Amino acid sequence: MRELNRDGSLRRVIARPLTQDELRARANEAKKRLEDEDKQLAQRRRDKSLLEAYASDEEIEAARAKSLESAAQAMARANQRIAGLNGERKKLDDESEFYKKRVLPDQIKRSYVSNQQQLSAEEKILNEARAETQRINELFDAQKKRFRELLAQGARPVQRNPETDILLDPRFQGK
Repeated sequence: MRELNRDGSLRRVIARPLTQDELRARANEAKKRLEDEDKQLAQRRRDKSLLEAYASDEEIEAARAKSLESAAQAMARANQRIAGLNGERKKLDDESEFYKKRVLPDQIKRSYVSNQQQLSAEEKILNEARAETQRINELFDAQKKRFRELLAQGARPVQRNPETDILLDPRFQGK
């Protein structure tokens, strides 16, 4: 629609009202644009955090090794317990040899059930520790890849002062 002055010249053009579909489409576009901006902001924050946390690939690998220690310890403990439970199971098998043609006593039956439950629990712990190890490796692989991408784009890690940075102080290594 056009609005004219008294002399017939064009004063302004008034756009037609938008339909419901057009309003929805505009709202969706605005929402998508805001979501994209939020994603970009979050990515910039993660990149900045990555560059502040690590100065080189070696630091990323050191952090990975430190993160993997607890999972490795859990796996070692679970393997030890599984070996112990297998030894107990062997003793139970040897003891049940005496009752081959007779009914097993309730105590031996309960011991078998208990042993099997403990073995299942330890195997579950072992599988969870393996999954945690895989998750940690995937996380650090992604961080290392992104770190290298940022360096290739010209970004520089934050320079640290060894005298004031507690992360670089040898007294605090491994704690």
